[in-house]
Amino acid sequence: MSTEQLNQVIEAIISGKYSWACVLILRFSGYNPLQYMPYRTYNRLIKQNYNLGNRTKTSCSQPSKILNRC
Repeated sequence: MSTEQLNQVIEAIISGKYSWACVLILRFSGYNPLQYMPYRTYNRLIKQNYNLGNRTKTSCSQPSKILNRC
C-alpha cells in the first residue's frame, strides 16, 4: 500500500467512515470488496464517497478514481 493510499484510509477512519476504510483496504490489497459485502452496500459507499475523491484528485471523472484505478 502506497503512502497516498494509506493516507486515504486514515482520512476515512478519522472521518468515522469505517465501512469506506474497509473498502479501501480491500481494494488497495488487491481484493474485490464485492466478495465481502453486498453489491447494494458497496454501491452506496461508492456513491457516498465519490465527492471525497474529487477533493484529492481531479484527473479522472469516474468514481473508480477513488480506488486509484484511473
